[in-house]
Amino acid sequence: MREQEPGQRYNISVLFVDDNETIRQLYRRILEKHISHLYIAKDGYHGLELYQKHKPDLVITDMVMPVMNGLEMVKEIKKIAPEAKFVVMSAYSEKDSFVESIHLGIDGYLMKPVEAKKLLSLIDEFAGITLMKWELERKEKKRREAEEYLKKSLEEKDVLLREVHHRVKNNMQIISSILRMQSRNIEDPKLKDILQESQNRIHTMALIHENLYNNESLANIKFANYIKSLTGNIARTYSNQSTIIKFNYQMEDAYLSIDTAIPCGLIINELISNSFKYAFNGNSIGQISISFKELPDKKYQLIVSDDGIGIPDHIDITKTKSLGMKILHKLVQQIDGILQNDFSNGTKFTITF
Repeated sequence: MREQEPGQRYNISVLFVDDNETIRQLYRRILEKHISHLYIAKDGYHGLELYQKHKPDLVITDMVMPVMNGLEMVKEIKKIAPEAKFVVMSAYSEKDSFVESIHLGIDGYLMKPVEAKKLLSLIDEFAGITLMKWELERKEKKRREAEEYLKKSLEEKDVLLREVHHRVKNNMQIISSILRMQSRNIEDPKLKDILQESQNRIHTMALIHENLYNNESLANIKFANYIKSLTGNIARTYSNQSTIIKFNYQMEDAYLSIDTAIPCGLIINELISNSFKYAFNGNSIGQISISFKELPDKKYQLIVSDDGIGIPDHIDITKTKSLGMKILHKLVQQIDGILQNDFSNGTKFTITF
């Protein structure tokens, strides 16, 4: 407990309750010098009325008073303000009253006559607790305000980022539409195929931004859903073929970042497009399989295969002049992957990254 400094004034409010006029006037003169707001009540009812009106930081009350005594007033105040602070005074050392005051959660107990120095020391202690409480409340308020500001800021950034993905997707679709319009005026089948392949690659990237725009998370996309959207688009591109091609999916749920999902999507686009163009060669039916799973040590394995005619042994895919194969190898390098192939039964490409 700190010693009271002469002339020290506490920035707290106190309600003093006593039925004795002389004592009230005495403590008015003492307390007015040391606290910022003092309220004086002549009995319990008056004290309850003043508390409801002013909500003081500390209540100092006599225990024995007519009409409504100190403990009865404490009970009524506790009903409306359970956190209220009380010091009770009594000229009688009654065990029952003392025990009852403890059960009520009284914060201090003084025997009359109360020395001014002792009372001021007690007020000093409560003032320190009150100031600490105010400081904690102030810091908590600032923390909540900062948290609310940060939450609002993140929500705004989330909206802006979604809008960016939405606009990128729209711009890519415009580019794809321009290429489609140009292809209508071209007679050369090879050039038409080149433009179509470019459209597919653009659409592959646009799908990423569409998924992110509609996704709960803007950082990662559910790769299995993306693959199905992607293969559906490629199948529509080659829907005029005579071969009926089915897809077999074996995919685990995994989320990839945009930096990984885009090259993986382009890899799948190149491999499936090649299967549609070359693998089945007039067969009435064919199957393309896509497997994606997570390996230990945060690695993934992507397998794209078909049951078509395969690639002849004399063709080295690492030295082919095909733009699609060149793109494939560059994309595998981009994700630090390892590419393996098996042409013993159709074509099978395994990428581990």
